[in-house]
Amino acid sequence: MSIAQYEMNQEKRRTTMAHLHWCDVTGHEWECQGTALRLLRGDTEPTPCYCLHHQSPMEDGRDHSQCSIELLACPEHSEQQLLAMGYEHGQAPAQAPAAESEKSSMFKDEHGNPTVGFCLWCNCDFYSMDEVEAHNADQMANCPVFQELKGEHCGPPVLHAMFEQAGFLNDDGTDEDK
Repeated sequence: MSIAQYEMNQEKRRTTMAHLHWCDVTGHEWECQGTALRLLRGDTEPTPCYCLHHQSPMEDGRDHSQCSIELLACPEHSEQQLLAMGYEHGQAPAQAPAAESEKSSMFKDEHGNPTVGFCLWCNCDFYSMDEVEAHNADQMANCPVFQELKGEHCGPPVLHAMFEQAGFLNDDGTDEDK
């Protein structure tokens, strides 16, 4: 993509309030106009996109060009994602429970309080993007587990435990595909 095309796309996003997602099926950016279908959540209709950094809808008029983007299969690849996860053609996950509010969260702590995410190294819950940024600042200086393991050339222990629990690892702790 040329610089002129990039600048033209950026201007288009500013005027249409479109924003980017990352298709985690085939690994490409895709653009939506403020709502997207989240089949893995059980949605049957598109729902508004939400900025975790600003903790507001993407359509709030702010510049979200520097904010993190949502990993979400694009409309062209969502069926492929469901098939790869074992769903039959045309079958989708069960409908998600009704959200309590417009600001619902897919992450919750052990007490059911909404969070914006958690650390895959130490399992610390984050209740705001400021907490995430403070935790990850200065090469994750505030993450004790990362600091302890950073020279070990290993992956995050919480992610390893999740893979193990989901049955994605062999008895020796390696990926089943290898």
